[in-house]
Amino acid sequence: MRKLLVLLVALVTVAAFAAVSISGSASAELKVTFDASTTTATPTISSSGSVRLVLSGNVGQKTGFEVNFVGFGGTGTTAYVWEYLYKTEALSVKYRLGTLSRGTTLVEKPAVGAPLTAGAAFALDFDIALGDLKDNLSVFVYFPITATPPATQLVDLDVWNRLNFTFVTLTAFASGVLSAGQSNQFPLLGLDATIDLAKALNIQGAKLSGYTYLGINPNATGLNMLTGYKFGVDFGIDQLSGGVWFGGPNPNKIGASVRTTVLVPVTIGGSVELPVNLTDFSQVKLEAFATWKSELLTHRISLKFEQPIATVAWRVSVSF
Repeated sequence: MRKLLVLLVALVTVAAFAAVSISGSASAELKVTFDASTTTATPTISSSGSVRLVLSGNVGQKTGFEVNFVGFGGTGTTAYVWEYLYKTEALSVKYRLGTLSRGTTLVEKPAVGAPLTAGAAFALDFDIALGDLKDNLSVFVYFPITATPPATQLVDLDVWNRLNFTFVTLTAFASGVLSAGQSNQFPLLGLDATIDLAKALNIQGAKLSGYTYLGINPNATGLNMLTGYKFGVDFGIDQLSGGVWFGGPNPNKIGASVRTTVLVPVTIGGSVELPVNLTDFSQVKLEAFATWKSELLTHRISLKFEQPIATVAWRVSVSF
């Protein structure tokens, strides 16, 4: 009887929604950290996981919702609902209400370490398609959270825009537009730009792309306007892939990474990161790893070194 009830509930759920998508991941890690300064070794075992549930209505998929369960220990759950107000191939207008992440690589909201409620917002999304040109514009309205309530600004506004054209993608983000205007200042800006160099240069049988990530404070002057920056190139040819980058500030750093599948089914690789003004080896970060699949599981063994800490880890993960 119980099995029949579960089956009926499942059938009703499927009938109520036109599209159901469930995805997620789980992982467990055994890690040993060696501290050369104290000559101690600390072993730890940890686990983590997340589940993402997306459902849409059964009449034209006009409405729906998304829920993200992050951390099996209940460390965080986010959700939002959405509804299309207008939808054609050339233009669609949709609203979202709930916990919404937004931003660019170096300017994001909610910020790392911020409470989940910091992402709560109402968003209006405009998606425009015209041949090879695609433009996605989102306006977020939210109530600011301050350390000492009540907030001086009752309502604030973020604007996010992504433009795609053939081999170029530009993403811009303005954070706190209304509060900045009230203070006679400019909002904090984020800008991501990527270019598919292989497509632009008609390179066959290889991958080559470049990117620029910027965090900009227009209220500062000179180079101080750049709160963060990163420039890089990624490549891939046959069984070899990798990239090089430069970023900063405080301090300015350069880095490189490489991976290869020449030992299939094992993928091996490594990375190095060091400040531009290198004074001694203790400022260098090194990592080497090997990954392989075993049916559903993905194994990853890694060795990281950042003086005086060295870390050896074995991580087993699964995605669905």
